[in-house]
Amino acid sequence: MLSRELNERIVRVGAGTPMGAVLRAYWLPALLSDEIQCDGAPLRVRLLGEDLVAFRDSSGQVGLIQSHCPHRGASLFFGRNEGAGLRCVYHGWKFDAHGTCLEMPNEPPNSAFQARVQAAAYPTSERNGVVWAYLGPRSEIPELPDLEWNLVPAAQRYVTKRVQQCNWVQAVEGGIDPSHSGFLHAALHVDPSALRPRDRYRLDKRPRFALLETAYGLRIGARRPADAQRVYWSVTHFMMPFYNVFNTSGGEPEPSVGGFAWVPMDDTTTLAWCFTWNPRRQLRDDEQGDHPRVRTGVHLTPSARLPTTSAPGGAWRPVANRSNDYLLDRDLQRTRRFFGVPGISPQDAAVQESMGPIADRTDEHLGSSDSALIQVRRLWLNAVDERARGGIPLGIASPHGYRVRATEFVIDAEEDWTSAAADWVTGRPEARSPLLT
Repeated sequence: MLSRELNERIVRVGAGTPMGAVLRAYWLPALLSDEIQCDGAPLRVRLLGEDLVAFRDSSGQVGLIQSHCPHRGASLFFGRNEGAGLRCVYHGWKFDAHGTCLEMPNEPPNSAFQARVQAAAYPTSERNGVVWAYLGPRSEIPELPDLEWNLVPAAQRYVTKRVQQCNWVQAVEGGIDPSHSGFLHAALHVDPSALRPRDRYRLDKRPRFALLETAYGLRIGARRPADAQRVYWSVTHFMMPFYNVFNTSGGEPEPSVGGFAWVPMDDTTTLAWCFTWNPRRQLRDDEQGDHPRVRTGVHLTPSARLPTTSAPGGAWRPVANRSNDYLLDRDLQRTRRFFGVPGISPQDAAVQESMGPIADRTDEHLGSSDSALIQVRRLWLNAVDERARGGIPLGIASPHGYRVRATEFVIDAEEDWTSAAADWVTGRPEARSPLLT
């Protein structure tokens, strides 16, 4: 459990909050590059409790500026994106991607007033189809983290988003929890002889957990018996401040890898980014798009989205949501699935959002299976203390360490899990994933 004071310290993300200061020290994935076009319509964005407007100017530069015009507060979302700047429709004041006021057409031509007006704007960086935003001090802008999904060619990655109506911490904790998948996402009746090795091993719902602290956060190992002499390990990662990496296709010669980023829009709304990527080959049709296999997995595919609105995250709202009990099917729950909500991410969202807008951790009862999230909470609280001292939170100084992959393997019971498949786990380009037997 956490005291109310410690819980408040990690869940609140607005300006001036302890965790808000931590998160502002990192680059944040803000939007997909194809969501904005040169001289196209601006896009509403909400990050860490701040309402912003994103636009791409005539040269391709992405601007991320305050949502309301510094003149009289009209919304810049309604602005005209033209001639290398965003022009307010109320009185024609125009701002560039850096927030500099370029024109005040309703002021005298020789007025010096224009030089004294600046819109709040944040630095952006664009890489491999993602626009990143930095909301922290300009004197401390770090390198982008080397997350592999943001480094591989476009044909080798698939990225979607999903709005969740809950605090970011309970979303992260659900994602990094290695124990829940044997229940929440499980089928009721299975024939062990017909299963792939990984699925057969995972029938054991009481894995033993091991943790390895790293320069980016935490490597998480879940151990299960494979046979009399050998053990099966599933290895995932938590990367500060809100990323994880998990297995998607164990046992294949060239498996893909999955991951999440739970980016706080505000204290009670989270934009969950989901990635599938392959470091060695192009993705297959059944790993991207609106394929049925993808639709029942973690991605919010086109057919599973509500009609787009202009609200922040308005293109990424799931059809399965709180208002319809996430399409819960009680007959399916009685006969085929442990939980009758269709799809992995809707199942996660249902239980995470059911905890309330912000989970109360003062009355929880944590067990040994919760060791990973207990350690992640310590990492967050340590980062809060480090930032309060003027230091740099974990991971920022080691951007190259973020290039890691999840995996699974079978080794002798006495072998060291932290060194097994090390080349693959640490993202070596030439490395091959271990095959399960």
